[in-house]
Amino acid sequence: MKLLLRLVALALPLVLAACGGGDSTTTTLTGAAANINLATAFTQTNNNLRLVVEDVPALRGFAVTNTNTLYADIRVCNPSDDTQCVTIDHVLVDTGSVGLRVMASKVSGLALPPVNLSNHPGDVSHECFQFVIGGLWGRNAVANVWLGQQRTATPVSIHLIDDGATPAVAVPADCTNATNGSVLSTAASLGANGILGIGNTTVDCGYNCTVGDYTGIGAFIQYYHCPPAATDTSTCGPASVAANEIVYNPVSALPGPDPQDPTVPFFNNGVVIKMPAVSGAGATSARGELILGVNTYLPGSGNYSDNRVPNGAAKAELGVDYQFNIDSYLNVTTTFRGTDYPISYLDTGTNGIFFSHPDLAGYVCSSWYCPPSTLFFSADISDGKAIKTNLAAPVSFQIGNGMFYTQNPAISDNAGEAIGQDSAKVFAWGLPFFYGRQVYLTIWDFDPLNPPWYAWAPI
Repeated sequence: MKLLLRLVALALPLVLAACGGGDSTTTTLTGAAANINLATAFTQTNNNLRLVVEDVPALRGFAVTNTNTLYADIRVCNPSDDTQCVTIDHVLVDTGSVGLRVMASKVSGLALPPVNLSNHPGDVSHECFQFVIGGLWGRNAVANVWLGQQRTATPVSIHLIDDGATPAVAVPADCTNATNGSVLSTAASLGANGILGIGNTTVDCGYNCTVGDYTGIGAFIQYYHCPPAATDTSTCGPASVAANEIVYNPVSALPGPDPQDPTVPFFNNGVVIKMPAVSGAGATSARGELILGVNTYLPGSGNYSDNRVPNGAAKAELGVDYQFNIDSYLNVTTTFRGTDYPISYLDTGTNGIFFSHPDLAGYVCSSWYCPPSTLFFSADISDGKAIKTNLAAPVSFQIGNGMFYTQNPAISDNAGEAIGQDSAKVFAWGLPFFYGRQVYLTIWDFDPLNPPWYAWAPI
């Protein structure tokens, strides 16, 4: 969720001015289409879990529907007692961030131990996690996490989003400023009961957080150390967090390869996301599958889902060249109509395709594109570094105005202008990219010779 999912804020009356191309007609929001429920085939195995895009009235916030919000159910347990667990429904699955973040109220009965910071004896860890148009605040805790039938090999640090009527520790002014005053403190404002960040790294912060120097990552403090009894941040300060205390990617924490038995499957190197194809008119629900591990399936090894990349799949590596090329770092490159977008990524946590181009300037309605008829395009995705090793892969996509006339949660043609810093360089391939495809995303082990990569193929 490098770009926090945009909620479709359409208030009554449900008539919106259509824009673009000088067309002055109006578009009426007619409500959901016929009851269309799409799904990929699914059989429960030892390394998969069900995904769903659907409307959840309790999580609508100010939106009419939860547009293109990808959910899964996850299980959180006390690290010292695996019988003390809760299953949390409708957690947003996000390939654009790292770490599990859940509403604190959802796990209040588990007595999860806090993350006690070794570099700040006696203090506990709190985190401000920033997105482009908002952020999250709360303490960090230690938990075991279950993804389907797989549990983290060791307890991991997770983020508890403070959703109390009064925050246990008041939100720091620095966090409020960094999130443009939009600290999301309810499930409705987030549109989910939490976020499952399964992006391309093992932890949600690197060197800056381990040394407590936050001046180089957008000038906001991500981790704080606070006394256990703190109620405001006057006694808190910027924290240097040991590597094993940073919020961890739950997939990375799953069991890894067994050096004693290479025939045992492992699942901690990435994920596969399979979603059904969705037409421009949309669907009332779209059910897919999250498969754990990439290229680790061994035929005949047991009840496991096949996570092997098929022959002919497109592939692009993320940039990790260490040459201070901030644009390409952990991104790929998209080329559209002669313009390169070096900050490009595949992100299930973004509910549309977001980029800016002069050719689309006439089709903008409140930052969304709203052409009078569907536009069909193609763009190329290539490696995120100067010397490319994979051929550029063409990707067809479409931009329509389905979100303006239907309340369907799953829509494949919604797109809008990129926002935030360096927006002219951004091409965010949100959830519409995943419809009708099986997409492979690997997790970087910080080996510069083995960068993470995306691969994709039609279902």
